[in-house]
Amino acid sequence: MNAEQLRSLARLLDYVAEDEQKHFEDSSPEERDNHIHLDIQILQDYLTQQQGDLTT
Repeated sequence: MNAEQLRSLARLLDYVAEDEQKHFEDSSPEERDNHIHLDIQILQDYLTQQQGDLTT
């Protein structure tokens, strides 16, 4: 991904993260195993790592 795509992905994830975290917290343990919030966290961690790689 180029820098513009990474920024767009980060903005999208930031936009949905708070609502999805609330849904995740309100869901049953069974529903949490496959909740989209987990994917959002994975992608946010990836972006954080990519930003670190760009600054080193």
